[in-house]
Amino acid sequence: MRSFYPLVFAIAFILFFGIFEIALLRLLNKVWWKRKRIRQAAIGLPIFGSFMVLLWGLGEYHTISWLAYIGAVLAVLAFMCEVALMLSLPVSGVIHLIHTLKVYLAKKRKVGKAEVDQKRRDFLKATAAAVPIITIAGSVSGVTKSFGEVLVYKREMLIENLPADFEAFKILQISDPHLRHYVTLDDLEQVCTDAAAFSPDLTLVTGDVADDLRQLSDALTMINNLKAPFGTFACLGNHEYYRGIEEVHRIYDKSPVPLMVDEAVTVNVKNSRLMIGSTDDPVSFGSRHQEFYRNSIDYMLTRHGLGDFSVLMAHRPDALDYASERNFNLVLSGHTHGGQIGLGGRSVFEGVWPDRYLWGEYSRGKTKLYTSSGVGHWFPFRLGCPREAPIFELHRA
Repeated sequence: MRSFYPLVFAIAFILFFGIFEIALLRLLNKVWWKRKRIRQAAIGLPIFGSFMVLLWGLGEYHTISWLAYIGAVLAVLAFMCEVALMLSLPVSGVIHLIHTLKVYLAKKRKVGKAEVDQKRRDFLKATAAAVPIITIAGSVSGVTKSFGEVLVYKREMLIENLPADFEAFKILQISDPHLRHYVTLDDLEQVCTDAAAFSPDLTLVTGDVADDLRQLSDALTMINNLKAPFGTFACLGNHEYYRGIEEVHRIYDKSPVPLMVDEAVTVNVKNSRLMIGSTDDPVSFGSRHQEFYRNSIDYMLTRHGLGDFSVLMAHRPDALDYASERNFNLVLSGHTHGGQIGLGGRSVFEGVWPDRYLWGEYSRGKTKLYTSSGVGHWFPFRLGCPREAPIFELHRA
């Protein structure tokens, strides 16, 4: 049942934003609302989006990939059009109000410069129409960009008191591929090919690998074939639970990639010890799960001490707060997809949820966190927040 949570949320959001969009059109843009075709389109958009979600769900239930793919893409497109209209209709409403006031004042003053007034009125009408058209075009562009190439790049990570043995040590993070319809094994193969050029020393997979578990085994083999000299390790995400945690464990048990749940391993890097730890995933929505991460990390550390350099895999970035109290050097997370809308290398939702560490590099005490925007997504939309698989090159701060 949990595998259908995204579909339930999709219908709820489409209906909510659809009703909001209709209200904005009716209250603030009465000139457009009077036009039958515009009115029909406004009412039809949430109905169309909801129907596409049902097709998406039907395709998922009967494992008809092409049907699920078409339904999901069109549902997302409908939803983003609603969001675009929600943002633009108030602006258009203000422009319509200015136009109405100008017409009213012109009539009251009985101004004779009809030609000039007509040009101004035409300009205001065109501007009012252009605002929603531009935002809708941005939405279509965002859906298109969600299918673009994954950004595989080297990123310097400055660590306080980094032992000399870890200078220029490279860690590849692969998070949230969500292999199914929009991101495939071919995409992951390209990521691995691009990453191999950087010769990573360690590969860490931070959850939500495959929404189609039939692809999980091949994905893990592909990632392991990078042959990172200090190993490849993985932790769980919430989608592993949604898709069937028992089957996930069976696949990992047969794969070359160790799955660590509240576990840690220590490997030697020259004369220093590298500790690689991982947490479980709380699965539930909403809260920041601080008590969960406290218990998870404490349980792990009762059996494994920290190394000279210690990195924690935690699917959700919420783990940073307690990991910093326990003196981890680095936390690698995903889950948020950066909100899938970014500006200047940060999520646009950063101001709303500053303590959720949505995308990019963060620090708390001596602990660094990087939240990846992810290799993939289950919601095919990206705008200013590209898919990524960073390779962190460690340097002493």
